[in-house]
Amino acid sequence: MKMKNHRSRIIAQIKPVLGLIVQFVLVAVTFSYAMFQGGFVSWFLFFSFIPFAIYSILLLIYPIKEFGVERTLEAREFGAGDHVNVKLTLTRKRAFPILFLIVEDILPKGINTDQHKQVIFPGFKKMLSYSYRIENVPRGEHVFEGVRLMAGDALGLTEKEHWFDCQQTILVYPRYEELTYRPLESRFEQGGTASALQFQKDTTLVAGVREYQPGDRFSWIDWKATARKQELVSKEFEIRQTNDLLLVLDRTASPSFEEAVVFAASATNSILSHGGQVGLFSVGADKTFIPIRGGEQQQKQIFHHLAKVKPDSDLQLANILESETVIFRQPAVLLVITSKLDQEFIKSAGLFLRRRGTIIVYYIRKRGEQMNEKELQMKSAALYKGLIIKTLYEDEFRTAFTEVERA
Repeated sequence: MKMKNHRSRIIAQIKPVLGLIVQFVLVAVTFSYAMFQGGFVSWFLFFSFIPFAIYSILLLIYPIKEFGVERTLEAREFGAGDHVNVKLTLTRKRAFPILFLIVEDILPKGINTDQHKQVIFPGFKKMLSYSYRIENVPRGEHVFEGVRLMAGDALGLTEKEHWFDCQQTILVYPRYEELTYRPLESRFEQGGTASALQFQKDTTLVAGVREYQPGDRFSWIDWKATARKQELVSKEFEIRQTNDLLLVLDRTASPSFEEAVVFAASATNSILSHGGQVGLFSVGADKTFIPIRGGEQQQKQIFHHLAKVKPDSDLQLANILESETVIFRQPAVLLVITSKLDQEFIKSAGLFLRRRGTIIVYYIRKRGEQMNEKELQMKSAALYKGLIIKTLYEDEFRTAFTEVERA
């Protein structure tokens, strides 16, 4: 976008020079025609063209950059799907007659409307304004770069334009849905689902020892017991229950990424509005970790990140689960929000379950999108490893916490 605007500005600087050359050539041609042809018609043509030529030359001399341009936005923060009212005000000191003026507000990428470009007729007016409306503004951080003004003569032979830097930013938060909230702890303390949830190990409280299992951390090995039994022995820790949640947002490119962001926002709003505590971790072009807390300020911080987040991760989710130590240090239930399933992720999630504690995967899909055979096989593999995977379609978020099931 910036490169395109830069090229347009260069062309805008060349146009007046070309227009001046054209004017002089036309004056010379009509004058030569009148001199050689003679007669009333030829001289009438020459003198009729002179006023247009003079006005065009004066327009080329007139400094259109003397205009003052101000963009007024009703707010700087919006929700996805809202409308934005924009007002442009033009002011100038000298009342030079301008036949028409094309005013174009340079829109951010991803925002479309036909009203941002309009033709107005200033005449001798020193102040002009017009407003337009942007419907259904999408989620994201949107930057209005500038405003382009273009004036011309009556014959369309001369065009003069100028670009005004008028940068303003709006932040559009993701939309969210009201979820039926139920703490995950109470959900898995009932009936046959109790064994499906393994809560966080408190590594400060040792309950006993057991045989070493693949995936146990090196620091868990009890070296004294190992020496006595002549085989690797791991410490067994107390397992405590918690309602604290850490959301892990998968930022790899996917057609369902926007739906994943909507669910992350919905889950955050539901948890915090019911007095729970939640944090967020996402990795892409940047790495963001928001520690687990509660309250309105926490919601604002998470929503601010979700408003700007993009599907720009080169790392697979499996690599993030394996390499990011900050995830392992959180005494919380891990909620992974993704729109992709693969074998590497299932393997890493199973390893995390054995090493650290509870992990629940929300697999986000677009409405009407059916799972293929490979995806069904991966869900079966997850079930075998004891993982909890809930497939959610974009119109089923409301029951996300009340219908969590094993894969």
